[in-house]
Amino acid sequence: MYNIDVEILAPAGSFESLKAAINAGADAVYIGGNKFGARAYADNPDEDKLLEALDYVHLHNKKMYLTVNTLLKNDELKDELYEYLLPYYERGLDAVIVQDLGVLSFIKANFPGLDIHASTQMVIAGCDGAKLLKKLGATRIVTARELSLEEIKKINDKCSIEIESFIHGALCYCYSGQCLMSSMFGGRSGNRGRCAQPCRLPYDVKRQGKLMNHGEDKYVLSPKDICTIKLLPDIIKAGVYSLKIEGRMKSPEYTAGVVSIYRKYVDLIKENGFDNYYVEDKDYKKLEQIYSRSGFNEGYYNQHNGRNMMTMKKPSYSGQNEELIEQIHNEYVSVDKKIKVVGYIRIAENEPIMLTVSSGEVSITSYGNVPLEALNKPVNEENVLKQVNKTGNTPYEFEEITVDISGNVFVPVKELNELRRGALEIFGSELLKKYFRKANGKYISQYNYEDNEKLNINCLVNNMNQLDVCLNDENVDIVYFSIENMDLTEDVVTKCHSKGKKLYIAMPYIFRKEAKAYFTKNINFLKTLSVDGILVRNVDEINYVKEHFSELPLVFDYYVYSMNDEAVKLGKELGAIGYTESLELNYKELDKKNVPCGEIVGYGYVPLMVTAGCVNKNINSCSKKKEELFIEDRYKTMFRVKNVCKFCYNLIYNSVPISLLSVSKDVKKLKPAGVRLQFVDESKEETVDIINKFVNAFIENENIEEIVPSTRGHFKRGIE
Repeated sequence: MYNIDVEILAPAGSFESLKAAINAGADAVYIGGNKFGARAYADNPDEDKLLEALDYVHLHNKKMYLTVNTLLKNDELKDELYEYLLPYYERGLDAVIVQDLGVLSFIKANFPGLDIHASTQMVIAGCDGAKLLKKLGATRIVTARELSLEEIKKINDKCSIEIESFIHGALCYCYSGQCLMSSMFGGRSGNRGRCAQPCRLPYDVKRQGKLMNHGEDKYVLSPKDICTIKLLPDIIKAGVYSLKIEGRMKSPEYTAGVVSIYRKYVDLIKENGFDNYYVEDKDYKKLEQIYSRSGFNEGYYNQHNGRNMMTMKKPSYSGQNEELIEQIHNEYVSVDKKIKVVGYIRIAENEPIMLTVSSGEVSITSYGNVPLEALNKPVNEENVLKQVNKTGNTPYEFEEITVDISGNVFVPVKELNELRRGALEIFGSELLKKYFRKANGKYISQYNYEDNEKLNINCLVNNMNQLDVCLNDENVDIVYFSIENMDLTEDVVTKCHSKGKKLYIAMPYIFRKEAKAYFTKNINFLKTLSVDGILVRNVDEINYVKEHFSELPLVFDYYVYSMNDEAVKLGKELGAIGYTESLELNYKELDKKNVPCGEIVGYGYVPLMVTAGCVNKNINSCSKKKEELFIEDRYKTMFRVKNVCKFCYNLIYNSVPISLLSVSKDVKKLKPAGVRLQFVDESKEETVDIINKFVNAFIENENIEEIVPSTRGHFKRGIE
């Protein structure tokens, strides 16, 4: 049997959008406050307004989830997060959405009982990540948007955790949480809610200098919006409980319009089941007219990638049907939805006036003064109803009031108004009190780690020539062996050990069915090799590697974000002997961390995007082999695109490498565990030269000229 009691989850970029969503039939809303949300430029309410919004949602028997889905710097987590969440927690916040493992750990320790939803920014792509997050305290996972229905169903079948998936709205081209393009271009980090959306810009695609995308097909990184209204039965059957609509930057009319149509079809499924399900053309048309980007596609649910998912040409935006937008506004946005209550008022001689307000199982009685003796006109039912029905801007509306008057009595209008106001206020408190709770007080983890005493030079290699260079340099300590382009053999491991090097397997950037199939096929052989450790690159791999390579040391890569001490501490508890510092922290922020500095990327072309979409396939065809492509932006800057067919994803690299030669003294002050040199397509000669420069700068303490061209990344500038 399938669970059809699903949740429609609506975006709320403002209080107005929140009300519109509830009016249109949303079961829950997700909203950001004035800190730590992945939409920093939305009209996020301040604390008082957000508490009012929370009460509003609960009064209507709905739920509210707060987005805390950015990466937090150390001082933010330690000095701000507790005080920020405390009033919402005590008021009854239903859940938080988080990306940062340190934030997850902190919230679990400080706010017990608060549901934690693992954001799509965590890139949960399979059962391994879902199981780990459940163990860590998450009550729900938001799946990576690139997953198929088959992959979601496997998670649902093998791991008993709530699943939330996006069903409508904009798609990122990159796996969420794996994108550094906006960050590296201009310091506006998607991991901090400030993405400048460079993926929406035009690019030329070139192979060996030859233009591949002629004409208007320049928007190769810009996906269409998704609309899955026709797939709802399949999505629900796959095990998705929460149907998530994207759009916190969009208007209240957008929110209400989209919610109302999905509400209609979810209710039809609840009423009629899945048989004979169909979507009326007029409703699909309405969704297009509310907002779409060059039409819709159905996302990744039934395909891995494809040209049909992209706008390709300059996006054309619909949503210009003013008559429809006005209709939505009048029906859902401008209305003030009231809670129906029943009243009973008794006015009798020598008794305090009594007003009872009831709704469902909640009932309260409020008392006023003893009524006066009527000298002229006694109070009558009409006058009483007129005043008590004036609920004004309260959330309530009397659907029925029984008036019981006994004796020759008179009540001033002012007293009736005060009685009504007081009774409704008490009634609201009674309705809401079941949500209220108390925090136990702030808890901060203690850190007792010793500084690193020795600086290692470690190298990530992508071909055998690079490997040979590293093995022949006595200063290289660890070699991270990328299995994207090479197959690991016993001879390679033996050769490394004979040269006194440690060899770590560098795992894929994304761990989906292709990667799982590779390891399933090769796991027994890999276990026979005497490798020294694993470089883990995502949350899914943590659990998988712990299960299948339990005896091996782990080093977490920079996409398993360790921006704060709490994340590092959790990583240690999960078995990591080391970690890689975030590429988005500057020197001062790294220095503020209390834990020993992790490995720092000192050199390398950094992947700005890890994508399910394939540039080569969308422009040309799927060749299933390595293609040397570049995309060129409007400033004539070239970015290498690498298609990793072995695991079916693309890597889009920065135009210039990071190099920290010019700031080697500052790097060494941090006492990092190591300096990593990441090689992509560098030749043997280039690899030799780069290693020599870093050895001379970091080991021999010489002043070495900086590599040109290069960037220091965020080591000096940082991000907001």
